[in-house]
Amino acid sequence: MHNDPSRTTPLGMVRYSHEFMEAALAVDEKIGIRPGFEIVAPIPALYLVGHSIELSLKAYLLQQGVQLGELRHFGHNLHACLRKAKELGLLNHVQFSSQEEGAFEILDNLYSTKQLEYIVTGPKQFPVFGLIELFAAKLFNAISIIVGFDKQLDGYAT
Repeated sequence: MHNDPSRTTPLGMVRYSHEFMEAALAVDEKIGIRPGFEIVAPIPALYLVGHSIELSLKAYLLQQGVQLGELRHFGHNLHACLRKAKELGLLNHVQFSSQEEGAFEILDNLYSTKQLEYIVTGPKQFPVFGLIELFAAKLFNAISIIVGFDKQLDGYAT
């Protein structure tokens, strides 16, 4: 079913992106305030915000004419999705600071390699959650307008 372009649409993907982002924020609000999370956000919050970003980017790519089958070639590589989205004019709709993009790259390193889903031992670098939250929210708000989704994440400018 997820291979059917009539059922997997930009609007549907951005709706799911919104729900994953709301879930990430809820996890951070519930767990992230507990002792032990002062430096690194809860792993589920990072995974959920990463999935929200992936869905937002893929919604934009679909809206810009990238075929559903072609999206499979991107896998879960957020960097590749963002690069393609930029090629297709994303930066005409939203701007990111260098700090936000740096946090995005750190998140992608963990997200695209499934290190937010499965334990991989050894040292890791984690993004500042506030920066990745801002990146994801700005991205979502811009793309929701483009695809005609009627919700925004309040408090985040594009």
